[in-house]
Amino acid sequence: MDINEVRELFLSLVQIDSHSLEEGKMAERLRNEVIALGFHVQADNAGATLGGQTGNLIATLAGQANLPKVLLAAHMDTVRPGTGVKPRVDENGVVWSDGTTVLGADDKAGVTAILTALKEITQSGLPHGQIQVLFTIAEEIGLQGAKQLKADQLDAEFGLSLDSGGDLGTIAIAGPGQVKFEATVTGVRAHAGVAPEKGISAIKVAAHAVAAMPHGRIDEETTVNIGSFVGEGPTNVVADRVTIIGEARSRNPEKMADMVRQVENAFTNAANEAGAGVEFRHQVMYEGFEFPSDAPLRKRIEKSLEQAGFVPNPVKVGGGSDANVIQSLGIPILNIGLGYEDIHSTNEHIKIENIVSAARVAVQFCMLPHD
Repeated sequence: MDINEVRELFLSLVQIDSHSLEEGKMAERLRNEVIALGFHVQADNAGATLGGQTGNLIATLAGQANLPKVLLAAHMDTVRPGTGVKPRVDENGVVWSDGTTVLGADDKAGVTAILTALKEITQSGLPHGQIQVLFTIAEEIGLQGAKQLKADQLDAEFGLSLDSGGDLGTIAIAGPGQVKFEATVTGVRAHAGVAPEKGISAIKVAAHAVAAMPHGRIDEETTVNIGSFVGEGPTNVVADRVTIIGEARSRNPEKMADMVRQVENAFTNAANEAGAGVEFRHQVMYEGFEFPSDAPLRKRIEKSLEQAGFVPNPVKVGGGSDANVIQSLGIPILNIGLGYEDIHSTNEHIKIENIVSAARVAVQFCMLPHD
């Protein structure tokens, strides 16, 4: 692999604007790249469903029937501010933006590594089974692109997702599920100066509920957080409506369900005590996962890392990714670290050398036979 070619490819990709649901130009570039390598490409209807410029790209290359069918995955979108990225490479081979935008290494480093691996495989005539590549949209706004996928669109025995922090060698072998919840508290309006006793403050009720509910780090695998508390109004009116939005995460589904019950009970009890009303809603956003040491996929990725010259470092993570959604479609898939740092900030950066290394791991993953 030519590190100079990898650098030029990465620098080119990060300069393509691709905020969530605005991935049209990025999708067109990637479509052309994989078609040139012999892949059949199609886009699904995720873009139309979500109001975006393009759907998820699914590209497939036939391979040897005696080798496993594999999936490589990354996402095309970036967080804001990601328009007009001006990358610079320092003397150590580290790529940064000019400080006014994110760099977009999350996840264009993963995209670049996949394209580099595919080029190495196809141009060098390396043995491989069927390779399917998934480039998703709208990952950064709640995995929305991946959630539009259907199981029959994907055809793989194993998956490798290139969308994680941590040094090369890192494998995210366990991650939490997530539930989002929303509570709307309804009180009674009254004049705050003339007759406050006639009112029931929805803000006060909601504050009591938040104070009583579990919050923050619950244990090693479980967290709860309130992200939004909105009860706007003039100071001379007792507020009669407040909306609170939050989430619970856990690698243990029973614990996650218990957290949601405790949160709901806190709001119900606070409302009942004050004579207020409350409407509580929750939704499972994605399921968690955990792969033991003897799981075939974990062993395959660890072997791929070792053959590429890295020591496997299995870790349990607290975030979610497209991998959570793809798991639910029946394809075991895990994320590996790409070595990018300070993502979602204007200080985001990555070594080009790390992208080359991730590509080498992806090549090994595609070439390995069945156990």
